Amino acid sequence: MISIIVPVYNVQDYLHYAMESLIRQTYKNFEVILVNDGSTDNSGELCNWYAENHENVYVFHKKNGGLSDARNFGVEKATSDWIVFLDPDDYFEVDALELLVKIQERYNADLISTKVKSTSTYGDYNSNHIKESDYSNLRVFSKEESLELMFQDKIATVSACAKLYRKSILEKAPFPTGKIYEDFFVVAKHLRLAKRIVISPVVTYHYYRRSGSIVQSQFTDKRFDFFDAGENNRIQIKQFYDGNSVEKALNLKIVRGSFPISEAAASTDTKALRNIVKKVRSFYWSIIFDSKSSVKFKFKYSLFLLFPEFYFKFKNIVRNKGI
Repeated sequence: MISIIVPVYNVQDYLHYAMESLIRQTYKNFEVILVNDGSTDNSGELCNWYAENHENVYVFHKKNGGLSDARNFGVEKATSDWIVFLDPDDYFEVDALELLVKIQERYNADLISTKVKSTSTYGDYNSNHIKESDYSNLRVFSKEESLELMFQDKIATVSACAKLYRKSILEKAPFPTGKIYEDFFVVAKHLRLAKRIVISPVVTYHYYRRSGSIVQSQFTDKRFDFFDAGENNRIQIKQFYDGNSVEKALNLKIVRGSFPISEAAASTDTKALRNIVKKVRSFYWSIIFDSKSSVKFKFKYSLFLLFPEFYFKFKNIVRNKGI
């Protein structure tokens, strides 16, 4: 059995999409843990309705503590040894759980990562059912390989969603409360606690990009949590990981992630923008001599370091003119 944890906060207009994707799953042996994290809209009532009408759905109401706190609470309440997270405004492919189970059984994996697809619509399901090759042609990855792939944000990401975790991993390394970018904070810890890691390139999870979400909102000092998360990973890498390719991938992840944060700061907080430039400047030679970084990206990064305010003004001009 799998425990699916859905942290809920003020998503009355979106929750039914997430729940519909669970109801439609081809694999049926799962429980849903709805954690109503102090919602002030009708989300709590919706959670109650699902719990009353579906015997495998359970709802818990608590004071608002943030996403990490809600997830950790859900892990405590879960009765299965296997955990999956679903954010309440996202949705699964209908055979997502079936694929995760088949991979776990075949490779005896402790942590499985599948692919996330970003979308601006609901109901964008894949019409193709999973094939044997989707789970038979995979392999076990080392923690170093896995972390590097997740930092690259291609077939895998640092997101806790689209993954199957052995529960003990999450109990030993809970999500940090009071932080944003909580998944980035703990990804290196989670991987080092997993004995067998499998990564699949199959899309199982649809991440719905809606206005007002944390990662798209205006700049606040909380956005500096991203850089704290990066350094948290660096500590883990130096202590528990082999080779320097993982740290190079981390540097690139931090620099790439700094661009949207810097753009949010550019129009409202020039002091914060200068602080961000200072943080990412130290990676300059690592990026410039990294064969995995494109010439275009190296130019973009160099221009940003030299003229950060001009960089975003120029970018906006190009964007507005549709060049």
